[in-house]
Amino acid sequence: MNLLPARKSLSLSTPAAPGTHATRQPGHAALAWARENSVYIALALLVLLNLALTPGFSNPLAARSLLFESAPVILIALGQNLAIATRGIDLSVGSLMALSSATIAVFLDYGTGTAICAGIAIGLVCGIFNGALVSIVKIDPLISGLALLVAARGLAQALVGGSRVNLPPSDAFDLLGTGAVGPIPVVILIGLALAVLIAVVVRRTTFGRYAILIGASRGAAFLAGIPVRRTLFMVYAASGILAGFAGVIASSRLGASDPNYVGVNFELDSIAASVIGGTPLSGGRISIVGTVFGVVLLQVLDASFIMNNISFTYAQILKAVFIVVALYLQRQGG
Repeated sequence: MNLLPARKSLSLSTPAAPGTHATRQPGHAALAWARENSVYIALALLVLLNLALTPGFSNPLAARSLLFESAPVILIALGQNLAIATRGIDLSVGSLMALSSATIAVFLDYGTGTAICAGIAIGLVCGIFNGALVSIVKIDPLISGLALLVAARGLAQALVGGSRVNLPPSDAFDLLGTGAVGPIPVVILIGLALAVLIAVVVRRTTFGRYAILIGASRGAAFLAGIPVRRTLFMVYAASGILAGFAGVIASSRLGASDPNYVGVNFELDSIAASVIGGTPLSGGRISIVGTVFGVVLLQVLDASFIMNNISFTYAQILKAVFIVVALYLQRQGG
């Protein structure tokens, strides 16, 4: 399900002449529907397969754990969606999570609230820096993101001496790490609320429209008077603050600040979820709902391998296959 309507081809109102391929229209429509909804179909099939073959998958605790694990990935995937929609990419999000985690440990002496705010703030600062590199210095986002990926992880390890720091007992950490409303984790509710907010921003605000238009054609957007630099700056700043918040959630769930573990490979999962969910790497389009389901699909895939005692390496390979298939379907869809 994509937030922006798919482009429809023009058609004449006159009836098709005998011998044409008009009779194939229903088949084409079915293929188009399957292509547009591939992430939901894949998720449904994977869940059904696990219910039939994976012991313990039907346990409500397994579903609850999946929701906890999905929350931080949803946050960084939302920011990744904005970057990809502008025909960019943000490779720094996983390392920013690690830096956020390390920052929490550094500020623990000033109180839990201060530490959490500092963890989110460092993500914003790094996002602003990344946005400045992309929009003002005009460095390719792939290069700036790669530089931050290395630098932020290194800085995170330096802040805590490369060691793990256990978080003290705290209501705030407990709420983000294990809190739930009934059977539903608080963090997944926060993630879904932010997904709705981003969806509204994309559909209802000039900033969202500008981001989409920049991805469709940056040159045309510039000629149309759209503030390209300011929009790109805000996109990467938003991605940074979401990554910082994701780092806080991941640390709370782990019960520790661990820059060697927090955020590892999360940038890849965020890109995979975005592409699988229907946000093309070519930019100009964004699918928030599809991305959320893409995150859940990847988490179910990981759980499938873990619960069946299969090497996690194969899950990574299958994720790569999903990305290639998603890109192929997007290309076939025009």
